[in-house]
Amino acid sequence: MTTKTYRHYLFGIILSIALAGWLAVLGIIAVTTPNLGWGIVAVITGAIWVGGPLAILLAITWIAYMVRDRGQMPGRVHALLFVPTLLALLIYPVSDSIERGKYDSFSAAHPPIAETHVNLSGKDLWIDTRPSASSSSGAGPNMPLAATKPERFAAFIRYPNPQTDPNAFPYDDARLSDTVTQYTYRAASGDAGDSLPLKRLPYPDLKPLYSALGKKEATMLRYFYYHYPDHVEVAPALQRLAGMTEEQLDGKKQKGLVLFKTQNLTPNGIVRLEINGQTLDIGERALTPVVPLPASCHDYPYPAGGAFADLTQPLTLRWQALNAPQTWQTATLQVSAFRQPGRVDGESTLMRVQLYFLPDGTVEGERFVEVRRSRDQLALRATGVPARAAAYAGCGGAFSAFNPQTVKLLTN
Repeated sequence: MTTKTYRHYLFGIILSIALAGWLAVLGIIAVTTPNLGWGIVAVITGAIWVGGPLAILLAITWIAYMVRDRGQMPGRVHALLFVPTLLALLIYPVSDSIERGKYDSFSAAHPPIAETHVNLSGKDLWIDTRPSASSSSGAGPNMPLAATKPERFAAFIRYPNPQTDPNAFPYDDARLSDTVTQYTYRAASGDAGDSLPLKRLPYPDLKPLYSALGKKEATMLRYFYYHYPDHVEVAPALQRLAGMTEEQLDGKKQKGLVLFKTQNLTPNGIVRLEINGQTLDIGERALTPVVPLPASCHDYPYPAGGAFADLTQPLTLRWQALNAPQTWQTATLQVSAFRQPGRVDGESTLMRVQLYFLPDGTVEGERFVEVRRSRDQLALRATGVPARAAAYAGCGGAFSAFNPQTVKLLTN
């Protein structure tokens, strides 16, 4: 087009540039201003009260040109009237899409991390919950993990984000960074406090669960931090499974995974438990001693997580109690097999064991398994309360946790 032609449409071109420039300024402000908050209202108001009249005037001008030129307006003029505005309008959504892509990529490489902290130090501790920690129980970011209540743990999830200082986040993907060798506490003021050597325990082998659950390692791990007077031990453990996850594993015929429940018949709470060297997720508080209850009590045994184990072989147990938190107690247990070998129709491939911690320091185990007889009917096979535990187990065995009106106990 010639300069004369441009002059023929000069007013419309000026309107187009003015509208596009105004919208571009607002878009850049919205993109470059962190935590815009209520400022977005001002941006939208400016777009409506200034951009709106300009857009209406531009549309009227375009229609006038079309009428004047009887539809013969050059294509380049159409583009000059509307393309700048369209490009300006794309600034914010394109930038937002790029930022979301960056955030999604970051989240995939930096998943949330579950932590549980157990205070066995004998003094109040301010756990370092930075950065981006969401507390679900126990101590919060501004509350100490009390020495007077070591049976209560602090459990929370760390949520990294792209704004987090990478040096402040202690994990690479699902694993604790190799550079972390000390655990640094927070002072009551929030500043950095004392540091203690950090001892790492091995990771559980979760590969058998990957194909069955289609999940990544971080979603199945929980890091247990045991705080002693002179050091901290961190033990990765398989997180306790939700009921729907158990059903999913059962549907995939998962084998080798054993789910545990406990009855602590000793006088002291159990704060740490390992089976065959695998740390168990006992939850957010210690396995407290049994309080005498009626024999008909339900849901009494405490879930204690799961571990991969071969029940045809003896189990090696280690645990620490509240009265002696730095002393390991040990026991070897051969879990009784069912009298009738073989599986019955509908029997789960997930084996379960109820552990009985006896006052003399030994442990007995009751094997049981769920049997889905129909979609709405559940049954149970159980070896029954071991003879040595019967005198202490006032709430009965594994079957006592189920409603006998809806769940049937099958022949062992």
